[in-house]
Amino acid sequence: MFDNIRALRPHFHSLREVQNNVSLDIKVPLNWTYSEIIKPYSTIQIKEQDKNEKFTLVSLIAQATQGGYDVVFACAIDIINTNREEEEKQKLFQQKVKELQQLFKKESLDKLKDLNILEDYGQEDTTGDGVVEQGTGEGQDGDSEPQDTDDK
Repeated sequence: MFDNIRALRPHFHSLREVQNNVSLDIKVPLNWTYSEIIKPYSTIQIKEQDKNEKFTLVSLIAQATQGGYDVVFACAIDIINTNREEEEKQKLFQQKVKELQQLFKKESLDKLKDLNILEDYGQEDTTGDGVVEQGTGEGQDGDSEPQDTDDK
């Protein structure tokens, strides 16, 4: 149990059993999201307990069984890790914007026209309008070998 709680620090607030339920309470910053993250955890109920100028106290509630304990801790870790990753992505985005601003100040127009960040990462423009759209994560399955066009 100690390791589970330690993994949630500094967001861990409390762990309690109420009737036949376990309630894991975590403090999350106001800008963090969690409603979409908990959807796959169908056995969990969520309740916002308190909110102040910095944090929201969120209770993750499940049945007080080994599985219930496991799922509330897994969900809490998922909320924390997902939001921390998003924060890191935002910081990195801001850093890359500053780098691009410096690049645009220093380089010639001709050299900048050749710059194509999306192509460098395999994000080709398939629309022809210069805009690359975000995918859904679904798509091509199977092998990457070309398929025969001979359908006899």
